[in-house]
Amino acid sequence: MSAFDAFVTVHQYQLASIPKDLWEPLFMKLGDDYLDAGNAFELHYGDPLEGYTLHAKTNVEKNSNIFLVDHAWTTKPENAKKEIKAAPGLLDRLESLMDIEKEEVYDSDEEDEVEEDSNMVDIVAEQASVSRESAKKALVAEKYDLVNAIMRLTMTEEFKAESDRLQEQVMGQLIASGKAEEKDQRLQKEKEERRKTREKEVLERRVNRVYDQMWVYNQTYSYSVITADGATAVESVWYINDEVGSAITHSSEPNCVMVPFIFSRGNSATIPYSVIFPIKDIAEGEIVTRDFVPKDLKDSLDRKAYLMAYPGRLANDEEIGTEEEFIAAYQALVNVPHPDTKPAKSVNAMALLKTPTTQNVDIKVFTTAEFVRKNLTLPHITFTEDLESADIIWTVQDFTEWEKLSHGQRVSQVPNESCLTYKNNLAKLISHTYGPVSWCPQTYNLIDQLPAFVGDYLQRSHQVDNTDNLWITKPWNYARGMDISIATSLPQVIRQRETATPKITQEYIDKPLLYNDRKFDLRYIVLLHQTSPMVACVYNMFWIRLANKKYDKDNVDDYEKHFTVMNYSNYQMTQLHYQTFIQNIEKEHKLKWADVQKDINFAIKDVLSAACIQEQPIGLAGSETQYKPFAVYGFDVMVTADLKPKIIEVNFSPDCTRACSYDPDFVNNIFSVVDGRIGDIGKALDSFTVL
Repeated sequence: MSAFDAFVTVHQYQLASIPKDLWEPLFMKLGDDYLDAGNAFELHYGDPLEGYTLHAKTNVEKNSNIFLVDHAWTTKPENAKKEIKAAPGLLDRLESLMDIEKEEVYDSDEEDEVEEDSNMVDIVAEQASVSRESAKKALVAEKYDLVNAIMRLTMTEEFKAESDRLQEQVMGQLIASGKAEEKDQRLQKEKEERRKTREKEVLERRVNRVYDQMWVYNQTYSYSVITADGATAVESVWYINDEVGSAITHSSEPNCVMVPFIFSRGNSATIPYSVIFPIKDIAEGEIVTRDFVPKDLKDSLDRKAYLMAYPGRLANDEEIGTEEEFIAAYQALVNVPHPDTKPAKSVNAMALLKTPTTQNVDIKVFTTAEFVRKNLTLPHITFTEDLESADIIWTVQDFTEWEKLSHGQRVSQVPNESCLTYKNNLAKLISHTYGPVSWCPQTYNLIDQLPAFVGDYLQRSHQVDNTDNLWITKPWNYARGMDISIATSLPQVIRQRETATPKITQEYIDKPLLYNDRKFDLRYIVLLHQTSPMVACVYNMFWIRLANKKYDKDNVDDYEKHFTVMNYSNYQMTQLHYQTFIQNIEKEHKLKWADVQKDINFAIKDVLSAACIQEQPIGLAGSETQYKPFAVYGFDVMVTADLKPKIIEVNFSPDCTRACSYDPDFVNNIFSVVDGRIGDIGKALDSFTVL
């Protein structure tokens, strides 16, 4: 096999998007790392857009050539700011590439100079009876101290002479004692410290500006990795093309294509490039364009919403959407009437749960949950490995063997419960049932609700009390705080649409109730006993997840200030018992936690009611089975500063190991309520609040 044939075999999937006639030229250029785009194209500044654009230096024919583009920087968003600071020259290069004016650090003496104030000059000239020029000189000499400038000009010659003599005498004594030198050293040290502080502040501002602007320029590709448990996962990386690639602008009728190309040199290295090839004839001087919009976005308004991520990089003004269009899309989403919402069936849940059943029956339990196996200590329980003979099945994995279940078996999953446990589905369920609600943050699916989100973002940007307009982005189906980030700009949120795992964006709760000045959220274990009629109860013991540092809305980069999930990271986790939390929060904020808890329970009930009302696939209703499903969910709740609960997410099959360490009867209580034949259901229900 020739080297070229081997190249085609290894890169066949990437080559599929490139005309076959260009494969061999690409192979030759990759082998030599031949970056020859400068022969065909040139950078223009301010023509026709602000900043840099790329233009044909000569006539370029369709599919006549292919050009390599280097990557200036490859990163992951969570590491980006650290990398910018650590890599010498990278910040300067990115500022130049993005046309960001570099902020300089000035010496303290220069900074201390006060700009001339015409009114001050006039006052000094009038009070001291001198010319404006003399007044100006006196103000400069006295660092624009008005009183000292006037005194300087009005002192008599005799007073000046005596003042100078005393000054010389004092300085002589200071020099002899060495205190003058000590003072100079102290002042110099203070000056250096002030400069270091300014350098750090300026660096932070520069890095933040580049980070915000990077979402206008970066591109992404995904790759597969093998996780620690042997599973396959997909990760995304972001990269910025070099000056040539970054100068290409958008057009829906582009004259070239640019795609990433990861070149494998066998065992030696893998080198990321981008490649450009013309798909139309490009005349000399013509601007070079490509289509920035993902192929799955077909609708005109969807495309315009996506292009809001690229301010200043659109070759055609007609493709820029209007604020009115996006706000109309937002209003259309949130103002849909919901006349078909029917109430959940009314039922005396407590009476139903306490319906007499035969006691002391031998119960077989099949489980894949280690915490169940270790903590289920009720009598008449036998563990079995035979799924079909089990009375109760508790599995922590997605259950798929529904056809093996028989009449009366209880299984710890409800068909289609992803309507609750996938964040995009939960948002759809709530919106479809109720519309906007106070107990759930406004949430958008970035795949199919982009125009509405942009409209909401733009509308909020005009609100005086919401100038930060912060949003949090999350994958649909990840837990443990994985791949969650706080977005500070519209382009950053929009570009999350391109990550390997689909995401939602949710309004960031920037005014949370604080515990000792720190953010917290609460994990509730909720048992959905049955769906029709709905019977559910909340475990009274809940878990507090506390941020490690005091909350600071202005510093969104500090994980320990803004996030509370510490037990799956390298951060220290604060353990706090719920009763201690209640006592302290009541004292700190002079509130009655029982009132807050009541609202939390109502919100949890509303979520489950929506699921039990709506037919599949939006909800859980419509699946009559001979077996009896139940479910245990982890509800994550935040509370706002004005004591309003916010349901953040619902978690599938939560790990209850920590719950068992706090309450040794936790598993026994759950099983006693699930199946009235086990244990003392009346005693077990004391640990729950029935919704």
